[in-house]
Order: sequence, then C-alpha cells, then structure tokens
Amino acid sequence: MNFNISILALVSSLIFFGCKDIEGNGKQSGKNGGTFVMAENNQIATLYPLSITSQVEGLVTSQIHECLVRLDAKTLELTPGLAEKWEYSGDGKIITFHIVKAAHFQDDKCYKDGKGPEITSKDIKFTLENMSAKTENNYQFNTILKGRLAGATEFFDKKTNTISGIKIIDEYTFSLELVNPSLSFLKLLANPAAAIINETANKAYGQDLKTGAGPFMYDQSSSKEKVVLVKNPHYFLKDSAGYSLPYLDSVVVLITPSIEDGLSLFENQKVDLINTLPSLRVKDVVEKNIKEFISHPPKSLLQREPEMYSQFYVFNTKQKPFDNAKVRQAINYAIDREKLVDNVLQGQAIGAAFYGITPNTFTGYDIKKIKGYNLDIEKAKKLLNEAGFPNAKGFPEVRIIVNSGNSRNSSVAVELQKQLKENLNINVNFESLPNVQKYNLQMHGKSDIYRDAWVADFPSPESFLSLFVGDGVPADIEASSFPNTSRYQNSMYDEYFKKGRDSNNKDTSYAYFMKAEQVLMDDAVVIPLWYEGSYRLLTNNVKGLNLNAMRYYDLTKTYKVK
Repeated sequence: MNFNISILALVSSLIFFGCKDIEGNGKQSGKNGGTFVMAENNQIATLYPLSITSQVEGLVTSQIHECLVRLDAKTLELTPGLAEKWEYSGDGKIITFHIVKAAHFQDDKCYKDGKGPEITSKDIKFTLENMSAKTENNYQFNTILKGRLAGATEFFDKKTNTISGIKIIDEYTFSLELVNPSLSFLKLLANPAAAIINETANKAYGQDLKTGAGPFMYDQSSSKEKVVLVKNPHYFLKDSAGYSLPYLDSVVVLITPSIEDGLSLFENQKVDLINTLPSLRVKDVVEKNIKEFISHPPKSLLQREPEMYSQFYVFNTKQKPFDNAKVRQAINYAIDREKLVDNVLQGQAIGAAFYGITPNTFTGYDIKKIKGYNLDIEKAKKLLNEAGFPNAKGFPEVRIIVNSGNSRNSSVAVELQKQLKENLNINVNFESLPNVQKYNLQMHGKSDIYRDAWVADFPSPESFLSLFVGDGVPADIEASSFPNTSRYQNSMYDEYFKKGRDSNNKDTSYAYFMKAEQVLMDDAVVIPLWYEGSYRLLTNNVKGLNLNAMRYYDLTKTYKVK
C-alpha cells in the first residue's frame, strides 16, 4: 500500500456510516426546503424504467417513480411502498398486495385537466404486462419476471395475451402467483426498473417517460450535464409525525466529466455528496481538509465501507479466440491483481478479487470457498499453448473498451495492457469511450473485452450471478444482449442459478449460487479485479440520509440544516 500508517489510521477514525434520522416533532422549519446536490460521472442514456442499465440511471429513476415496495436505506430490508401491506399463501407461491388508497401519479399535461389519477390495481396489471412485453428496449424482463411470475414467460413469448399469475381482486387489492416460492422476488420489485407506471402516460411519452408517482418530479430545465428534480407536492408518504414528504424542495444530480471534477466541486462547496474519490487523491484530501474532518461538529464527513460492488472485465465469449475457455483462463492467470490494487488503485479497494465476482458483503456467502485466479504465469503460458497459441504466436491484437469519466479506468487498462504483454506476449489496444457509447457496443458484442462493474440491485449474490444466465441470450450475435453482455451460455450454470433463485431457504439458495459461481469461474467468463470500497464525502449539514453498501438512495426524509 502507498498510504503511510498515520494517514490510514486517520482515515479509519473518520469513517461514518450514514446520518441518523431525526424524528418529526411537529415543527417543519428545520427540515422543509433546500436543495440537495450530488455529483456523478456517468452519462444518463434513459430514465425509462425498463431500459435503465446504470447505477446513476437507477438513482434518478427511483426518485421520479414509486414501486410496490421499498428498501430501508439503512438496513436494506423491505418496507411498504405503494403496497401498504402484503401476505403470502401457505405454500408461499401467492402474494396478496393491498395498495395505499388515495395515492396518485404526479400531475402532468398528459392527463385530463393535468391531474394525476389515483393508482389502482389496474396500474399494477399494466406495469407487469408492459414489463413482460417483448420489445427492443425492455432489458428487465429476464431479471425480474422471467421464470418467476406465473404466465409471464408465456406472455413474453406471445403464446397468450394475459398473464395468468395476475389476479385483480378489487381496486386496491390484487395477487401475484409465483412459479416457485422466492426469497428475492419482493426485493426485485423494489428495483426502480419495476416502478409502477400509468398506461396513459406511457402511451403519451413512450421511452421518454419522465413522470411517475415518486417523491420528486423531473424538471424541464434538466440537461445532459444536470438533472433537476423538484418536490412532488402530492406525494402519498408521510413521516412518523404525519407531515408530508419529501422535505427537500429539489434534488440536483450533476453529471461531471470525471470524478476529479466532482471532487473539485465538493471542495468548492458546490455539491453535498460525491460517491467516489480519485484513488491518487485520498491522502491529499485527508491532509488538506483535516480541520473540517476533526472540528466539532465536523463540516464534512468521510466514509469508507465495503460495498456490494465489484469491478471486473468481461469477455465476449462469442468472439474468437475468447470462445475458448483456455484462452480466458490463461489471461486470468496472467494478471497480478495485488499489484493492480497496490500500485494503481493506491489501496482504494476492499481487496483484490482472487475468488469470484460476488463481493464479500453477504452474510452466509463465503466467497473464499470459490476457487478463482491468482498470478501463475507458467500455468497461463501452458494454457495459451494448449489453446493453440504458443508464446502468443498467431494471437490477434486484443481490443478492450473502457468507459471514460474516471481516470482510474484508463490507468487500470494501461496496467493490464502492460501485464499481458510482459506475461503472455499478448498485444492489447484499449479505447476509452463515454459510458453510454461503450455500453451500447458491449450489449451488441462489438469488441473482445469490456471494462465493467456491478452494484447490487438487491442485497443478494443473485444480483451478480443473474448477469450470466444464458437462456435469454439472442441467437443473433449482433442483437442486443442484456444483462448477459458476455453472451455466456452453460446449462449447468443456469441450472444451479435457477435452483438457488427458486429456493425458499437461504442456506440452500446460497449453496446453489456458490456452485453456479464456481462454474462461472472455471469457465473464466470474466476477469474479476477487485471488490469496491469507495470513499465518499458528504457535507455535515445534510441530515436524514443513510448511505449504504448498495448505493440505494431514499431522499424522502433527507433535509439540510444551516
């Protein structure tokens, strides 16, 4: 590591795990009003729930829209959303939901008289049918409903025009029948991709839909560089004292060219929160702002904790020679991950990814039991030779695509380029593109290897392993493939994954997920690099904001004090 001991000790002493909510006391003056500003560095391609593919798109979408259920941002446990309560049948396969009465969609010009209609069971039925429609930009069906909701797969395949698993009981009550009992289904329904949308609004705007039922409304002053959200005055949730939520007047998400720009904005008091510090600047930031961190009360909070977040590269397994598992294994063995973490990341990682793709943040899921890849150059050379490329003779130049906006991505690519040349005599060329452009190429299989990362959609290893289920990969190698951009297909992997997904016992579920992950690692579909533990900076005048390992934001009770 390149930090000295005193700086490491200081950083450790400055760690904060979110701010404790302050209960309402009948006075709103200390909570209502204000603007919360945060910086992100990935562009937003869409805010349509079924088409979102990035963490920042999900962040903004979850403020505009509302789901049946929510996650508690502090505990990541389920809490009511539009469904105020629900109950299971004895076999766990039927869930009956009761919708909050008098909850409305946001006012919008697409509605009669501009007034948002009340949300009823019909809106849930439309949403689930829309999520089960086979359309070009529906990226979420495979993850959320396929093989889970009874009749959804048949509807998707156009074998029926109704979903048998949806039953409307009355205006505010409906039930969903599952194919198998599931530990994760409700948590998937908390994903912004499963937001409840109105049919009239969907017909009016299509992919440009930016109105929902959430705590904040999309403001037309927004641009590619700045998303502005304003308070929804008719939001249905209230705090424990009966006061309307949200407290904030507005939320601004600045899309900066780089994380370095985000840090500069924070230092100049232009933003309240940044999620990632440049790895080479952590020590400098601590020393420069030490008075702010140790004052009483501190002006700024520095947080570091393990996240449900992995960094990796993914192979295009349909592209020669990466359709050969021995080639992929050779590359994995040729990479010195520890050197990468120490020298390039400057220690800004929870640990090198010697095991699998799942981070070590799920109780009961021991990633150290998964056999991954350590540096073994001799084994790497042997495997490459067995694949028909002795000393890389005849091996094509490798094209890697990384996303711009974070200098760390390019630094990592340079190091891997160097290691693969030195250790395997493989020539690598990498290209840095805006994330929207890069991910479009990735989904359409337009390169050899892609830089990638994943933040959990819900707190389970399943969220990471769902990226590699093969039964939804299109036969056309140029057709869009999401979330499985590797286009990996292995029936054994799919079988283990589905058994884990469909188990109603956590231990059994995790045992199958671990078997699936071992198959994935044996096939070397990805190059796991490190498990994330980002540094965050938050101004201390922001209250009621819980920062968590999933980067899940609930801004309904966030407020600012002077």
